Amino acid sequence: MDFASDNVYGVDEKIMEAMARANQGTAASYAGDEITARVEQRFNEIFERDVKVFLLATGTAANSLALSTMVPPFGAVFCHRFAHICADECGAPEFFTGGAKLFGLDGVAGKISPQM
Repeated sequence: MDFASDNVYGVDEKIMEAMARANQGTAASYAGDEITARVEQRFNEIFERDVKVFLLATGTAANSLALSTMVPPFGAVFCHRFAHICADECGAPEFFTGGAKLFGLDGVAGKISPQM
């Protein structure tokens, strides 16, 4: 196994089959499609409330866009210095937050604590 990235390996056969089925015909863009609606409905059931789901292609996009909703351009993100967002995202969090700074801190077993 290679955990270097979320897109190193191909996908399971069942996922590929589902993607092939979804690739038939046309679909509305900008989250107006049936698949996104079904995903949102399922998440609503899981979380027992209405939620908004954003389907993204990579973990980098998910991490960076999530941070951009929480951290202003003048803000900061404190994380372990070996955290994926600090060591592997190649500036994407800073770009999508509009300039927020990542502060990589030391810690035990990849974790930081308030005492640091």
